[in-house]
Amino acid sequence: MQVLTAQCPYCQNKVDSTIEHLDGPVVCPECAKPFEIEIPTAVVTSVQEVGRESVNADRMAAEPSERTLAKVHPVVFRARPLASLILGALFLVSLVVLIASLAGASIAGYAFDENAMLGPASLVTWGCGIVLLVIAGVVGVWMLVSRFTTLTVTDDRTIYQEGIISRATSEVQHNDVRNIQLDQSFTQRLLNIGGVGISSSGQDDLEVVAHGLPHPERIIRLIRENQS
Repeated sequence: MQVLTAQCPYCQNKVDSTIEHLDGPVVCPECAKPFEIEIPTAVVTSVQEVGRESVNADRMAAEPSERTLAKVHPVVFRARPLASLILGALFLVSLVVLIASLAGASIAGYAFDENAMLGPASLVTWGCGIVLLVIAGVVGVWMLVSRFTTLTVTDDRTIYQEGIISRATSEVQHNDVRNIQLDQSFTQRLLNIGGVGISSSGQDDLEVVAHGLPHPERIIRLIRENQS
């Protein structure tokens, strides 16, 4: 919150206010009289014609840079709770069986070294190893897709980028936003994730559609707060 300090024109008392009160009058807490707070502006002192080579770059004002307010990727495991639980259980079981078979141990009276051999290891060992590799591959793909899918919210626009090999980019200016949709199931609300869809005033369809984002309400709030 930005706090402004001004001087009451009636009683000369210092008054603190927020930037949201600049559009209307405020009331002095000392004398109870209303007055308006104005933002100070710069005054042009001179105008002169100069060539590009004689411009003093150190004194030249620049345009305010675009600030990045949020940059998020879709969540990996919370977006797939059931599949993540199944893969996690398979991973643990396969890992325990693999270690037991390599060590020649037995589980519940079952000896893994009595299985058919395929080369230097038993079929159970090979099977567990393949299962672990498949699980690692699936999780790796999930993380790679998440890493190359980005929703960026600046103080001027929302940018959505996706794609690993080919890259697709969509962006909407905050001032052009007509509709923002929040898509959340009951489970997603518990996990604090959801999908966000954005359309502008010149389009009938959603131009930005992002799924599995963390804290989607915060993203929508940032967009709304930066609309002028």
